[in-house]
Amino acid sequence: MSCADDLTVEDLNNNVSTQVLERVSAGEGSNSNLWSWIDRDNVEGVNLEVPGSAPLIVKTWDERLSDDIVESGVDDELIIHIPFISSLRLRTLLLLPPAPSHPHRSSRLRLFANLPHCPSFSDLEGVTPIMDLDVSSPPPGYRRGPGGEREVEEWGLKVQRLANVHCVTLALSESTTGIRSAISFVGFKGDPKEPKMDMSKLGQVPAANAADAPVDRLAEKKGSGHTTIH
Repeated sequence: MSCADDLTVEDLNNNVSTQVLERVSAGEGSNSNLWSWIDRDNVEGVNLEVPGSAPLIVKTWDERLSDDIVESGVDDELIIHIPFISSLRLRTLLLLPPAPSHPHRSSRLRLFANLPHCPSFSDLEGVTPIMDLDVSSPPPGYRRGPGGEREVEEWGLKVQRLANVHCVTLALSESTTGIRSAISFVGFKGDPKEPKMDMSKLGQVPAANAADAPVDRLAEKKGSGHTTIH
């Protein structure tokens, strides 16, 4: 693993060489909110207190502090699988968990990328995450809102390892009490790898180019207790 793989966007504020800066940034790009690139209808979860509730936490920025929340069911382990409508370069993870003193705040978050489907807990056994974060407290630089209200936390990501992402899986666990985990907002900042699809032209391939139209496939190989992506 290169040294750049361990750097995040926050590191760009420090004194780093031009070479490292170029590698960690994985190219020039924006750090804009990617809400409109999330395939919200296909956001899924595992061990949800309310089945099918996972899309509730994918909100517009103006609605980020709304009361909608997703909680785990039988214990404090929770999986949220978020697909995108196009390949993206991710730079920042946006989260609004409970306050650090809250019994339902998870202390561990594992981030996986490009799994072929929403995994089960057994699928993730033995799979190394892109990032394994201690989220027991807000990240450095966190600020509350002007009225003292809790605000969204911004977690810097390993940009070079998340430069071509079509879905993200978040695994939350290890809450304060070990009984339940909760989250009320998930989002991302970064930039798209290609122009957003014009949905009005979906399925239209010019006849001259139809034979050359690329078809992307994911090969899934299920092993003992985990999924391997080729």
